Amino acid sequence: MYIQNMASLQKHVVSGNTYWRIVESRRIDGKPRPVPILYLGTANSLLDRLLNAPAGSLCVRSFQHGDVAVLKAAADRLGIVSLIDRHFPGQSGKRPSVGTTLLLGALNRAVKPRSKRGWAAWAAKTSLIQLFPGLKEQSLTSQYFWDQMDRISLDVLRTIEGELTRTVVRELELDLDTLFYDTTNFFTYIASTNTKPKLAQRGRSKQKRSDLKLFGLALLVSREGQIPLCSHVYEGNQVDSKVFPDSLSRIRERLAELSVDLEQLTVVYDKGNMSKANQARVDEAPFGYVASLTPAHHRELMAIGLDRYRPLPKEGLLEGIPVHRCRHVVWGADRTVVLFVSERLRAGQIRGLRQHLEKRLKALAKWKEQLAKPGSGPRSVQTARQRIDKLLSGQHLSEVLHIEYDADRGGADRLEYWVDDAAVRHLETEVFGKRIVVTDRDEWTTEDIILAYRGQSQVEAVFRQLKDDEHLALRPQYHWTDQKIHVHAFICLLALLLARTVEHQARGLGRREGLSGLLELLGSIRLAMMLRPSGKRGGRPRAEWQLEVADDDLASLYRALVPEKPPFVYTDGSP
Repeated sequence: MYIQNMASLQKHVVSGNTYWRIVESRRIDGKPRPVPILYLGTANSLLDRLLNAPAGSLCVRSFQHGDVAVLKAAADRLGIVSLIDRHFPGQSGKRPSVGTTLLLGALNRAVKPRSKRGWAAWAAKTSLIQLFPGLKEQSLTSQYFWDQMDRISLDVLRTIEGELTRTVVRELELDLDTLFYDTTNFFTYIASTNTKPKLAQRGRSKQKRSDLKLFGLALLVSREGQIPLCSHVYEGNQVDSKVFPDSLSRIRERLAELSVDLEQLTVVYDKGNMSKANQARVDEAPFGYVASLTPAHHRELMAIGLDRYRPLPKEGLLEGIPVHRCRHVVWGADRTVVLFVSERLRAGQIRGLRQHLEKRLKALAKWKEQLAKPGSGPRSVQTARQRIDKLLSGQHLSEVLHIEYDADRGGADRLEYWVDDAAVRHLETEVFGKRIVVTDRDEWTTEDIILAYRGQSQVEAVFRQLKDDEHLALRPQYHWTDQKIHVHAFICLLALLLARTVEHQARGLGRREGLSGLLELLGSIRLAMMLRPSGKRGGRPRAEWQLEVADDDLASLYRALVPEKPPFVYTDGSP
């Protein structure tokens, strides 16, 4: 299988010496011009290379192609460039438009995330110049990217995201019955002394980078395909429950723009977003909800014994899971509540408690040894109390570990400690592993409610993908203003949208690779410039593009994902 373009072999005279080069016909300032893409050397050296080439054909250059071509095809299907450029009239056409620039940035984020400065070096190894006729990779400097990004206001960015959401929902015919909402944060390299950006703030880093400023990202994604539908970039020091009201307003606005029955939609969110005020806002929304509750805030529900739980039917997907369903007043309203036991969570909590206990007991034994030495020990009872409080910090430790310090005693006898085995057994058998889910979908089966809640892991998987250095990472991002961070996040989400669109199409064709695996597989398809004998005596060799594909199945997948249209046309041949 070949892909052909307007490439030809051309003589080129330099200082009286004749050389050969490959040129392509491209439109420059509206006129067709031969553009050199590769210099081949003298006629004798070229002939020698052809004669020694296997099968009479010579590969003179090869580019990474399959992944960028498939993503570009998805962008063409969705009309990404024209959708964005509608908001920026009056562009000259001599250089890449705003829409083209953002798309080029998104293709890099999807395939091999690089900084804006590193974009041109990456692009030179790919077939982007062939995919975007007229594009001059040397013109796409980091400054040009920044200049184009500067043109985009936050209001326009939000409008574009809304239009893009409507387009992808329509084109992919997405089922929006269940949607998942969650938040995460990303670290930046903005200096602590730079106080101008308001997004970058110190907070609790989910990537364990508490030494750096953060910004937050909230996402709403579809159950089908994990397509991003609504985003919200916010200050990095905001906790989830404080961000939720603004995110909810954006979600309501975005969903109202779609031609769907909002009453049939269900939004799933995690316990970190819950508060009485937030739940009141959700109750007023036209869509349904499934949410988890924090066990520590609902002890009366946690106190329900396992003897009141019943296993789910064997014929279901959640066979045998212990559950208890009831009506209970939560945040001032009578609601459907489902409690169930996750054995995986239970095992993890047991393991965590035992690890913490072991660590504390070692610290206490060391302290007791120190107290046995003459003149040792805390200077006051208050100091001892502070040390004990620190040792008991941590979930459930104060329930199972008892520590006493008596200053009236001498030596090591001042410190006594023991583990309450009965309390440990109670936690391991009656508390650990329990999940609490609340919903207004009273008509749903218990299994459907739990499955909806478990679907929350899909948006968590999206966040993991956005932190994957190989594909779709939001890093590196070297931007120092709020506006640039907003636009950079949009570019990364556009990359995610295109990649998920490709994955959705591949799923429809029976492929089962994960997103990163699919991109790696497509990236193995290369585009090679081949020289072949003309077949005529004295004729110059023919130059043509050829796909290098590992097998027929991959070639068929590529054909299905990349439509046959200029600048590439399929011809007969072997892959």
